[in-house]
Amino acid sequence: MLSQIRAILFVLGLSLITITIYVVWQNTLPLISPIALIDVITGHSTASKSPKIIYGFFPYWNSKYANELNINFLTHLAYFAIDLNPDGTINKINVKKEQEPGWNKINSNAVEKLLYQSKLLGQKTILTVTAMDPELIESILENPSNSRTAINSIMEIYKNKNFDDINVDFEYVGKPETTTRSNFITFIRNLKNACRTQNKNCQIDVDIFADTATKDRLWDLVGLSPVVDRFIVMAYDYSRKSSSQAGPVAPLTGKCNHQQSLPCLDQDIISHLSQITKIVPPEKIILGIPFYGYEWQTAGKDFLANTYPGTGSLASYSRIQSLFSDSKISSLSAMWSQTTLSPYLVFEKGEETHQIYFENSESLKQKIKLVKSANLGGVAIWALGYEVPFGELWEPIKNISTL
Repeated sequence: MLSQIRAILFVLGLSLITITIYVVWQNTLPLISPIALIDVITGHSTASKSPKIIYGFFPYWNSKYANELNINFLTHLAYFAIDLNPDGTINKINVKKEQEPGWNKINSNAVEKLLYQSKLLGQKTILTVTAMDPELIESILENPSNSRTAINSIMEIYKNKNFDDINVDFEYVGKPETTTRSNFITFIRNLKNACRTQNKNCQIDVDIFADTATKDRLWDLVGLSPVVDRFIVMAYDYSRKSSSQAGPVAPLTGKCNHQQSLPCLDQDIISHLSQITKIVPPEKIILGIPFYGYEWQTAGKDFLANTYPGTGSLASYSRIQSLFSDSKISSLSAMWSQTTLSPYLVFEKGEETHQIYFENSESLKQKIKLVKSANLGGVAIWALGYEVPFGELWEPIKNISTL
């Protein structure tokens, strides 16, 4: 029994010395490999030996970690991000009359050095362009003048900073009009034409919600698929800071069905990918994987326990590791959910019970096996810097060609 506990501790990257109490929760069922679930997605196993893309998003707020990042295993480095105004110009000044941080950091020495290093490593550098508000997105897409201005604004930065490709992250929450969906296709087509004029090898990637194939989202996959080079499936935030129940940020499995006993989830990654791959060729799909989790104060220690409103917060991998040397933490228990194929922690802080659901090397390994077996294009990390200074999460990623 002790040897089993030590093995699990090794997988989770924990130390026996720093843990007060370590409890392993495990179902009696064997660990299910995603390879056994490939029929759910593609109808057959199409394991490929083709090189996989390892895409890393580097958000401006992690610029302080620029010199500590482990980018050697990336194929694509994406700077996140510049933001657009409703008229299509770049958002350079915020409401406080200060330089907008995304614009400010792209011109910093730290980011310029990182992009230069990426080029030296033979990687593709990506400019991520964002619009996060429905009214903002509609203003850009539905006004031809604003749309042209947006494309010209993007291309100016693309050329000045010598980027290779462009990532479009327009996150429209809600149900857009049919014309908005159609205008987005036109916008992407025109952006690609403009970029190809500058660089014949330019590729345009689009970030999409994991449920895009099952809901009326901004992204019309049928219309976009011939135009878009890669779809980054944001397969995370299944649970959020505001969730009323604690739960996994990126559950590979666990969706409720008539054969499955409780507890279970409303959705999981497998079910969403099974729908997307009916529309988009698997090789165009890049699976987003998180380097973070969420923490809540909960009403109990049970899996999927209810949360206290307003207590949710993002927990980076480095934050999670710091708990094991925190003298204020007691009764720390590390669990493995056989339902979702992901880990979580339960601990006491004073008289409060807290839970953190996150990813570790083992859960990422299962996702990468799925990527290979389903012949997906690769993985996209959100986000570089959340793991610093720990290297465990990179182990399954750097071995993507052998798993």
